[in-house]
Amino acid sequence: MVKLILVTHASLAKHMLETAAQILGKTAEGVETLSVTTSSSIEQGANELKTLLADAQEGAIVLTDIFGGSATNIALTATKDYPKCYVITGLNLSMLLTALNSRKKLSVKELAEKIEADGKRAVINATELLIKGF
Repeated sequence: MVKLILVTHASLAKHMLETAAQILGKTAEGVETLSVTTSSSIEQGANELKTLLADAQEGAIVLTDIFGGSATNIALTATKDYPKCYVITGLNLSMLLTALNSRKKLSVKELAEKIEADGKRAVINATELLIKGF
């Protein structure tokens, strides 16, 4: 099974995981979170993330909150020597649900592609959609 690690600012990762568990009606097993704070250094965070990646034999997906932010910089630094690891930014609930529901069925590369596509599809200007009609 592909390992999932959420790396976000403050406690967003923990809360996203709790929300996903509430929607799915079960706790997500084997998913790790890493919270980045203002006192976190890139090196320190990358070392913590490398520890979490140590047992990812089938590969790993690291979901981060925003491109260019500390969480993503930590993830990119930590995963540069892990060819079966993908960092996907812009974490939203749709992406997380896709990851949780599909990680047992897909390869790490296939899962990364599906997460990215589903995350993009989930961003909708609902007002414009309603104005134009379905």
